[in-house]
Amino acid sequence: MRAIGIERFGDTPGLMERPVPEPGPGEVQIAVDAASTNPLDVVIAAGGLAAVGEYRFPLTLGMDGAGTVTALGAGVTEFRVGDRVFGQFWGRPLQSGTFAEVCVVAAAPAFGALMAIPGAVPSHLAAALPTAGMTALGVLDRLQVPEGGTLLVIGGTGGVGTFAVQAAAARGIHVIATASAQLAEPVRELGAAEIAVRGGKPLGDALGGSVDAVLDAVGDRSITRSVAGAVKDGGALFSIAYGLDEPLLADERIRTANYELERKPELLAELAELVTAGTIRPVIGATLPLEEAPRALAGQVEVTGLRGKTVLQIGASV
Repeated sequence: MRAIGIERFGDTPGLMERPVPEPGPGEVQIAVDAASTNPLDVVIAAGGLAAVGEYRFPLTLGMDGAGTVTALGAGVTEFRVGDRVFGQFWGRPLQSGTFAEVCVVAAAPAFGALMAIPGAVPSHLAAALPTAGMTALGVLDRLQVPEGGTLLVIGGTGGVGTFAVQAAAARGIHVIATASAQLAEPVRELGAAEIAVRGGKPLGDALGGSVDAVLDAVGDRSITRSVAGAVKDGGALFSIAYGLDEPLLADERIRTANYELERKPELLAELAELVTAGTIRPVIGATLPLEEAPRALAGQVEVTGLRGKTVLQIGASV
């Protein structure tokens, strides 16, 4: 089968021919219809998480995917052959990722989440949901912005940012999002009440102590330092891109954290409910064939509108 992977940490991801993986006890085999890329895929390929995970090589990359169950390992009762499923397939050890025609994943992952695709949601949209969507919902829960409160989203056009804007607006939160002038209107359509245009007045000066919380999805520490003073006493400043330095993390006036995704199945279930209800929708910036995944991971894919998520079309039915 075709797969995108590496032979060792530090390799440039490339197209490989790999044997079709068979499910072991407690695992399901999935014919992958679609997958989506995440910054963490690049970190894994570079060896950035080598010390905190277990890996087997050759390593097929990819965490997010959607497809159809084609075989069951011994003891699996949660799914049946033919079920359409999606999730974050974070195996231990990690070897059979979603950037492949077939992958295997634990039916009840210890790290990640797997569930049935809700209703008639197409596979390419389901594949775009897991990591970015769960991150957005998880960090919003931690920020604890009250209904009617104000949230600044730094990076309102990317994968996590587009989910966060929609989910926060659905909770009755007044959302201010950063975006370029060209993308201001599309971000407003997602639910942002105000747009802070990049390149205009310094962000901290423009806010002036008016926000309950900040969600940073960019990782530029000069920006997070500039907006910290605009957060109300007792508010929160969280980054999902390691955008907070030690002085900010030590700030006792507000709650601060470099947030890491809590891989909770209930977050994926909440995402499914929100999508089914039409409350949020994944923003797809680009759809590519599997063999173009290395370009996507290298940041070489041009997107003219909202960047959102990059989806890889793998199976025949997306």
